[in-house]
Amino acid sequence: MVSPALSETPSALPSPEARPGGATPPLRGARRALVLFVLQGLPLLGLGHGLWRLHHTGISGLEVGLLVGMYLLTMTGVELGFHRYFSHRTFETTRPLRAGLLVLGSMAGQGSALLWSGVHRWHHAHTDVPGDLHSPTLGRQGAWQRVRGFFWSQFLWYLDAPAIARFGRFLDAHRASPETLLASAEDSQESRLARTLPDLLRDAWLVRLNQRYGLWVLLGFALPAAVGGLATGTWDGALGGLVWGGFVRFFLVQQVTFAINSVTHTVGTRPLETRDDSRNNAVMAVLTLGAGWHNNHHAFPGSAFTGLRWWQVDPLGLLLRLLARLGWVWDVRAPSPEAIAARLRR
Repeated sequence: MVSPALSETPSALPSPEARPGGATPPLRGARRALVLFVLQGLPLLGLGHGLWRLHHTGISGLEVGLLVGMYLLTMTGVELGFHRYFSHRTFETTRPLRAGLLVLGSMAGQGSALLWSGVHRWHHAHTDVPGDLHSPTLGRQGAWQRVRGFFWSQFLWYLDAPAIARFGRFLDAHRASPETLLASAEDSQESRLARTLPDLLRDAWLVRLNQRYGLWVLLGFALPAAVGGLATGTWDGALGGLVWGGFVRFFLVQQVTFAINSVTHTVGTRPLETRDDSRNNAVMAVLTLGAGWHNNHHAFPGSAFTGLRWWQVDPLGLLLRLLARLGWVWDVRAPSPEAIAARLRR
């Protein structure tokens, strides 16, 4: 069943005047350097080793398969799970499929499902206006400032978001009393992001699964290593699986996902009226399995589908239609033709 799309995410969102940082200062010194190394340095080292291995020993068909397969699985977890389901609740599904999407999205290493969803819901409440955590255009005038904003949005924005490093421990401290947390007026970035998640925080089963985030990240490396080792019967096969299906895949999924922050707010077309700088970009739509139709998404954030024209390829939208036919998802939201026509830029 397809339902009309909501114009906003169904969660309670903060007011545009609110700021995500509150009284929480950005990361500084050694802690800032450590977060930068873990989120950018380690994936880059993994990519470097993959390129070294490619030059010296080439890449096997199995390794290509592990790279592509793990990319598709984890990108599906991020875009279909973290984005369309947990952040926007654009459809409903079974508990096993929810768990699978959470695990696959966590394997991408971009933060837990609840952290990712809190940051994204905040982004929609403050897109390209004061309070946006990763806008590449906010307050930036001139070509050089726009270039700086692009790279900040792609690589460095989370250094000004201390909740990225602290959110897991923060949730652990409040797991026994989610209602108290939701009613709190505590002025920290963690608490402000948490208050965008009333529907998710009240699901104790989901929170328990979310808090095993580190285990799911490790699984994203262990799985391709195990497949490579078992398929070849060698330790070198396991290493090849770890490098290509683990480290190189991790780097690519991370950078492609972060490019939604930078590329699709600066490069592309804007066929629909929105209050922000979101843009449609066909290349990004292919790489992200549909998220690149970003202007469409910001016009209709409650829609389960990002491709609103027949030629706008949305692989995960097609997957949702299949899952709906199988009865595994329902209440799939989509905008009406009249709603789309009303948003066209004139």
